[in-house]
Amino acid sequence: MLFVIISLFVACQSKGDDSGNPEDTGDLGIDCTSDFRSSALVTVLDQEGSPLLGVDVSYTVDGVSGTYIDSWENGTYVVGGEEAGDFIVSMYAEIPQENDPCCSDVGQGTLEFTIDADECHVITQEFETSLEWDIICVEVDENGLCE
Repeated sequence: MLFVIISLFVACQSKGDDSGNPEDTGDLGIDCTSDFRSSALVTVLDQEGSPLLGVDVSYTVDGVSGTYIDSWENGTYVVGGEEAGDFIVSMYAEIPQENDPCCSDVGQGTLEFTIDADECHVITQEFETSLEWDIICVEVDENGLCE
């Protein structure tokens, strides 16, 4: 909660350049809201094309690790908050197979895009993506248990 409040405060502060001239949007007659905008909304689809929950999602913006990720119950992941730049989003999911407890369907994917901003906020973009799927199995021990 404190992060969101600080982010809102910082997002609406005026910026100064080295010459001491403010780049405050208020000087341009623009009133910015204190809304916190998501950089991107990413819906990850499973093998059947349905939204997938439980995906491990990480990202970078301009080569720097991102820290704001949230997942919604509908399979949409919020990636970045008020961050603009070149994003690389990595996704990983592992789903145990019903008919073989020693095997799992493993999905991986990468999504690259650029998020722009106007004078006040980022311009949120929405994406829908599928993962590349493989099956991974572990060895079975002498007792028939997965190792």
